[in-house]
Amino acid sequence: MVGRLLARGGALLPRGGELPAEEWQRRHRGLVAFLWINVAAVFVCTVAVGRYGAIHTISHGLAIIPLVLLAAMPRLSQKVRSIAVVLGLMTASAQFVHISGGVLETHFYFFVLVVLLTLYEDWTVFLIAVGYVLLHHGIMGTIEPRGVFDRPEEWAAPWKWATIHAVYLAGAGVAGVVTWSFNENVRARMRAAQSELATISETDSLTGLGNRRKLLADVRVALDGPDDTILLLLDLDGFKTYNDSFGHGAGDALLARLGQRLATSLGPHGTAYRPGGDEFCVIARAESDTAASLQALAVDALTERSELFTIGASSGCVLVGSEAQTVTDALHLADLRMYAQKTGGRSGAGGQAKDVLLATLLERSPDLGRHTGGVAEMTDAVGRNLGLPADELVAARHAAELHDIGKMAIPDAILDKPGPLTPDEWAFMHQHTIIGERIVSAAPALIPAAKLVRSSHERFDGTGYPDRLAGEQIPIGARIITVCDAYEAIVSDRPYRAARSSQEALTELRACAGTHFDPRVVDAFASVITAGTRAGSSDHPV
Repeated sequence: MVGRLLARGGALLPRGGELPAEEWQRRHRGLVAFLWINVAAVFVCTVAVGRYGAIHTISHGLAIIPLVLLAAMPRLSQKVRSIAVVLGLMTASAQFVHISGGVLETHFYFFVLVVLLTLYEDWTVFLIAVGYVLLHHGIMGTIEPRGVFDRPEEWAAPWKWATIHAVYLAGAGVAGVVTWSFNENVRARMRAAQSELATISETDSLTGLGNRRKLLADVRVALDGPDDTILLLLDLDGFKTYNDSFGHGAGDALLARLGQRLATSLGPHGTAYRPGGDEFCVIARAESDTAASLQALAVDALTERSELFTIGASSGCVLVGSEAQTVTDALHLADLRMYAQKTGGRSGAGGQAKDVLLATLLERSPDLGRHTGGVAEMTDAVGRNLGLPADELVAARHAAELHDIGKMAIPDAILDKPGPLTPDEWAFMHQHTIIGERIVSAAPALIPAAKLVRSSHERFDGTGYPDRLAGEQIPIGARIITVCDAYEAIVSDRPYRAARSSQEALTELRACAGTHFDPRVVDAFASVITAGTRAGSSDHPV
């Protein structure tokens, strides 16, 4: 019973030694300043009483000054400095008792100081203060009882009264100890709340995986580590169609399910993240020869099929440290590799729909199909040169492959006419981008590409068709397609003229920069073409 009561009482006591360093410094500076005030007060009180000589008066203060100097030395530990303060303040209080001739009221200052010293929230300081009173009153009460006590019964039994004073002093410190315990509890709750907030700020609420903030932090840690780390970027194929077909609630449930499956499949070998949207990431410690197996494992975890849908994943892998030395480089390289796989694969709904339309176009007009293929390759290269995000690159490449799909509705007599078109024929021809938009947008996954198809014949100065957009109003993907389409047309044979050289085509593109074409896109295109020509390519260097 007694043991349980003691244990329960002990649980209510503060632990001590948990004061944050900055707060300890702030409180310590205040107590050191207060100690200096006590040194001055001892001198003033000694002189005011007037019963001591000059040497005796000076000795009162000199007994405390070394302790003040120790307390102010930053190279000493917190424990040593705090002990110097408690000894200094207790000595000052003992001097006041001695100066007064043991007057009982001067003992009250000990009670004030013991509460004040609980600001350190340290059991060592508290116990030294109580022990100091016991030893001072007992020893000095034995040697010079009239300098400690002011009553005969106390002179006769100094240790008895020293013990009584120490017990009362400890009791007086209860208020300080309670406040100290309360402060510890408040700080513990604050730390728990901060920890919870930190966890929330780094966690994706839908999947429970680390979010983009956590991913970036962990990549930075990996860059500072001794071993290569695999960064794997994964983007779901077919998710938009799934979301459009079954609703956002079902889409969220799918993301949560796939995220947990990814984390479970990795086990202790890696950590899964969801930066946002339908993207996932993996960080794993591995050598380059195991990267492929981890990549396959992650892709398999994000694959789900039924009779109604197919969800897959495109992925890009990079070895952080050896292949990329910064967070930005690592994410960019992984994104490029993922994009290359996505545009080269056939698993996505957009890729499947695009392939059906291209097959139709090739059946209808083989020449158009070959032309759009060349435009798509150049569009992809120029888009990467300009740093387009992966989703915009995908949409631009799809649009480049399908930008002439609307010409299937144009009669061959107009398409293959060897001479100039009449105004009516041009009006008919100008409808092909609108028709193309309608055809492409029939596949929900290709809606971003459909918008680019519509704008693929706009001009930078606003004289194009069908909406007479100008400058930045024209989507960047469409501006790239316009330049690449013009180049491909110039270097290809036409019914009304022969093909021209790559250099002649570049000269014409530069001449029309700022009117027909975006100058920035022309510069990027010329850079891509020049690089391809240096590598030994033909008139189709991309």
